[in-house]
Amino acid sequence: MKKAMAVVLGTMLAVGAANADEILEVRRDTMVGGGFGGLSGFMLGAVAGPIGALVGGGLGYLAGQGVQQGAGLEQTLYVVRREDGSIDRIRSSDGGFLVGQQIRRDDGHVTAMQP
Repeated sequence: MKKAMAVVLGTMLAVGAANADEILEVRRDTMVGGGFGGLSGFMLGAVAGPIGALVGGGLGYLAGQGVQQGAGLEQTLYVVRREDGSIDRIRSSDGGFLVGQQIRRDDGHVTAMQP
């Protein structure tokens, strides 16, 4: 009975490792600040017309990224290869994962898999 349980457990662990997502790239991200700044700048620039809206949006995007970075609120962007081979991106406030690391995602929670 113990041998059967060990075989089942070993098989489950091996299957889980084979189906894990893999971190391909890790980089700093200020997209949230840029998006907020760009939208705000677009709305303020629209007072001056369509050209003002475009210029305001562009300048707001750059300013928003700078504010997020200056406030120390940068996020970490993980480029991930899913089990099916597709590429996905995950943004997180912590920098806890490394390139090449296997991860598992369950209901919005990302956890590192043990080697």
